[in-house]
Amino acid sequence: MQSYSHVLRFVVLLIIIMLAFFAARSLMVPPSFGISGSYTYGYHRADSDNEQAGLYARFQGSEKCQRCHADQFQSWAGGGHITVACETCHGSWQAHNNNTKDQVISDRSIEACMLCHQQLAARPREFPQVPEIALHVAQQHEKLQPGMVCVDCHNAHAPL
Repeated sequence: MQSYSHVLRFVVLLIIIMLAFFAARSLMVPPSFGISGSYTYGYHRADSDNEQAGLYARFQGSEKCQRCHADQFQSWAGGGHITVACETCHGSWQAHNNNTKDQVISDRSIEACMLCHQQLAARPREFPQVPEIALHVAQQHEKLQPGMVCVDCHNAHAPL
């Protein structure tokens, strides 16, 4: 009869590894993970819903700006940037909330405008695209000056 001691040692080692794995898993995985162990929602920790609901909403949406900036809102709502939220260029409403107008940013850089208006083959042809900013300025019979930005010529709230 052959000796199976080497197989027995291997099986015992596997059992120890499995027990160690499940012990470590029970310590590391929160109880709310998978919602009562059913994993109905996949890899989801149910406690995170309450944690997220308790956080202050940093971005409020353009309708929040309408209360105090009605003229700019009307201009924006009728313009070509209707799909661009105010906070895209002006930052979060939270900084402005404490009557701190000096903290309200306005990204007037060429790079900010070119995020959407840089010429890309995937964009529809009717979408306003700029192949190169110096060429665009030259087409307007101007010369690109240091410090020149798009809003020097274009109204960002009501673009053409």
